[in-house]
Amino acid sequence: MIGVTEIVLGSLIGAKPIAPRASALGSLAAAGMFATTLSFLATTPEAWQETRGEPKLSLAGQFLVKDVVLLGASLLTAADALQAAECR
Repeated sequence: MIGVTEIVLGSLIGAKPIAPRASALGSLAAAGMFATTLSFLATTPEAWQETRGEPKLSLAGQFLVKDVVLLGASLLTAADALQAAECR
């Protein structure tokens, strides 16, 4: 189900030349999805490994960190799509 959601949101983001408002909606929805998955860093015990007293990200935690970049990209595409919608 998550994969289908990602494909739908990616298609909406890519629709900016045709439908900038739909693209903005897709970008904002993607930002919400990435913010949710980033919250797993704080709520999932398996995201951190504590060895020798200092916490480090586990492989699962390292996998989640990519969402920081994707969150920024989705906010950037949302702003761009909203600006394009205003120009129409």
